Order: sequence, then C-alpha cells, then structure tokens
Amino acid sequence: MPTSPRPLTNDYRDCKLIRLDANDTKSPLIVAQEGYPPGDITCRMRMFYLQHDGLWIDEIARSTLPDSEAGDVVFENSVEALQALSALAGRPLIRDLPVKDSDVQAYIARMKTVSSPEAALREFLARYRSAKGR
Repeated sequence: MPTSPRPLTNDYRDCKLIRLDANDTKSPLIVAQEGYPPGDITCRMRMFYLQHDGLWIDEIARSTLPDSEAGDVVFENSVEALQALSALAGRPLIRDLPVKDSDVQAYIARMKTVSSPEAALREFLARYRSAKGR
C-alpha cells in the first residue's frame, strides 16, 4: 500500500533504519524516508537516504554517483545512524543533484533486474564493499 503524500522531515519517527543484508546482524545500514521535498508543489513521493553530513539525497540522484561515494549514506552500525539522526534539526536539507530522464530510465531498468528489494540492498552492499576495498 503506497504511503500518503507527506513532506520529508528530520523527525526520527518518520525514518527507517534498514540493514543492507537483513540476514547479517552486523551488516551496515542506511537511514531511509519516503516523502517529498518541503515546498515541492507536485508532492511527488520519493525515497531519500540520510548522508553522514545530515543532508538527504534522493534515491535516484544517489544512483547516479559512483560506488566510491556510497559510504556517504552507509552507516556501519546503528549507533552511527542514531547519532546522525539526533543531530538533525529544523527543515530537512536536500543534496540537490541534477537528474536527467536518462538517469531515471537507467535506474528503473536496473531495478527491474533485481528479484526483490532485499536483493537490491544486498547488491548495493556488494558495490559499497567493493568500492571500499573489502
């Protein structure tokens, strides 16, 4: 069931901590939230990830970055993630990256090749670890 349109917030209650490998209790995680940018008159829902610097980044915009930058949204443990969340205040700040139609189409095509959301997260984790060199 789709989420009702609502703006992105800095409220920890609106966020989800998601392990990149649900079967591994020591797996790194991401902080995600579905919403639309405050002030967006279209109210188009998108998935956002919290970066270590406190900025939110759109899922598709994140996918345009090289895997070497995946660490910006990956937290090694829940303590790191909760520290980042607790530092948020006021209106959410969004990392604004240009996204072209071709970026959206490439993202959609890639998502069609994965068998499940969990598989997509495990692939992301594999790319992150490869870029990190471990």
